[in-house]
Amino acid sequence: MIQKKRKFTFALIIGCCLLIAACSKMDEYKEFGNGHEISYTGKPDSVKVYSGKNRVKVSWLRSADPKVFKTRIYWRSRTDSMDVLLSSAVPNSRRIDAVVNNLPEGNYNFELFNFDAEGNTSVVSRAVGIAYGEVYEKSLLNRAIASFGKQFDLEGTTVLNWLAADPKSFGVELVYRNNAGTDAKLIVSPATMTILLDNYNSLVPISYRTMFLPDSTAIDTFYTAPLSKLVSNEILIKNPGNPFKESKWVGRYGDPAVWISNAATKNKGGDVGGLDNLNQPGTLSMMNFEYWGNPPIINGKIYQTGMLPAGSYRLVVNVQNIDGTLENSFLSVVKGTILPDVADINQSLFKYRLTYWELNNKDLTLPFTLTQPEIVSLGMVGTLQQNNETGVRIRSYKLFKD
Repeated sequence: MIQKKRKFTFALIIGCCLLIAACSKMDEYKEFGNGHEISYTGKPDSVKVYSGKNRVKVSWLRSADPKVFKTRIYWRSRTDSMDVLLSSAVPNSRRIDAVVNNLPEGNYNFELFNFDAEGNTSVVSRAVGIAYGEVYEKSLLNRAIASFGKQFDLEGTTVLNWLAADPKSFGVELVYRNNAGTDAKLIVSPATMTILLDNYNSLVPISYRTMFLPDSTAIDTFYTAPLSKLVSNEILIKNPGNPFKESKWVGRYGDPAVWISNAATKNKGGDVGGLDNLNQPGTLSMMNFEYWGNPPIINGKIYQTGMLPAGSYRLVVNVQNIDGTLENSFLSVVKGTILPDVADINQSLFKYRLTYWELNNKDLTLPFTLTQPEIVSLGMVGTLQQNNETGVRIRSYKLFKD
């Protein structure tokens, strides 16, 4: 009996404490109201902050409370503020936007309150945001250009090859002068690796700058400092090597993409030949003639064809290595659409005989001159049928107009 009375007494005490606490919380709403309950307006809801350049955009949902007539935004620990009147918002819009300008670069905490005409305020809504500026913009790097020159197989066309884009960039703004004397502008997407300028005035440098959005909420585009570049004197050969790209692999041997290779070069198993990656695919793919326990090569040819204007040129070929002593293998530049056979190699505008290991890791130069526009073929021709265990590997080709 005594135990039941104790339990009842303890429960009564707990109930009184909860009642007092509830009354205290209700009294909080009477503070600063001369003992009367304050009337709170509906608060700004679903607040979002969008980053910008020395500014941010603050966005929130319009209150369903019809008494609300303005929203006040505070930042810098309420030392700065701005009022947004509902009458200035887009009529009937569900979401209200306000831009806070002239913000030094940095992170910001924002507090939003709604007010009615009598000055009654809502409870606070909070959000954070970032204003970017000069420090961020100076940290940005322009997308790099891999090569910029005339295209060997496209007469009069200038080719610009890009390196991979920064993942945070969303394009490059490129300005160039066309042959009509006016400036043209285009946007190069991050996925684009090559662009063709078929009406470019090559005497005037291009200007380019890379565009960035610092985060997914950004309302402003940021740009790198613009760079200018004049077209080089290099005539760009497709798939020039270092490494060469393939159209087909069978084991360590393959066919070079873009280049024309005749049946005589395909002396490896699987009817391929002309490329050797030394079992390191994608990193060390070299143009190749090889007679090493496989069928001989007789007048094997690997070449490209293009139109060149009159002028002085030089083809620079880097030799990776030569195994053994080659019989009849040549680098050749010739007028026309095909390289000559070994027996007719003197038809070349310029030829260079490949011999043995002393040419390893050397740049070999083939100069030639055209007195008028000509179709020209360049590449490698060879016969390997007597000295077994011989071969040649070419690392790269480059063509220049001097």
